Amino acid sequence: MEEVIKISTKRKKTLKPLLPKLGGLGFTRLSYSEDKLVIEKIESEDLSGKPYLFYSAELARNGITVKYTVPSMKTKLARTTDMGIMMMNLFLLLRDHYEIPLHAIYPFYFPLLRSLAEALESAKLETFSQLTELQTKYHSLDKKYKDIIRSSEQNARILVEMERGNEELKDKISKLEGFGDEVLQERLFEWLKTHDGEIDVFEFSKINGIPLGRIEEGLDLLIKNGYIKKG
Repeated sequence: MEEVIKISTKRKKTLKPLLPKLGGLGFTRLSYSEDKLVIEKIESEDLSGKPYLFYSAELARNGITVKYTVPSMKTKLARTTDMGIMMMNLFLLLRDHYEIPLHAIYPFYFPLLRSLAEALESAKLETFSQLTELQTKYHSLDKKYKDIIRSSEQNARILVEMERGNEELKDKISKLEGFGDEVLQERLFEWLKTHDGEIDVFEFSKINGIPLGRIEEGLDLLIKNGYIKKG
């Protein structure tokens, strides 16, 4: 999905003096003419080498147009936030070349800030509610588990079922309290830093107790989020 932001403004002077500075900022493509300057950045590629995240900015005489990709609706808020930061840096760079009034950028930034506030509050309440519910279930099952331990051998089947449910809930609580995608990425990134950018997925899986499929997901996330590049 692609988002487009159009900002009405007026250029005060030529953009040519900015070219050396922009050229050193790592943009993938830089195209300049008297009428407009276009910059493009491919931020990340997936495992197949296809561009996954990228954005562009067209700096024309009477306006600025920013286009950027949003991988999925689940990541839209985070992606929009990143682009909001990118645009603020761009506006700072262009402050002597364009007049950018507040009302021109208000339609983009106000909904973004409001969505961030709502998302943070919702996430906090949802996480607390889920964690409380799982902890309650865990303590209940833990009590039953200990009672079953003291029971006779005829309850062996029930004991096995309770042990399975107990472990599943422990895993859910562990993930909720932190061992999700972020922690997986951090562990993978730290491993790569300390092993010269190489990873033995079988050894990593054995040491960390992580399935091979999750390791591949973590590596793909590191690539898509721009932390590493596919060799």
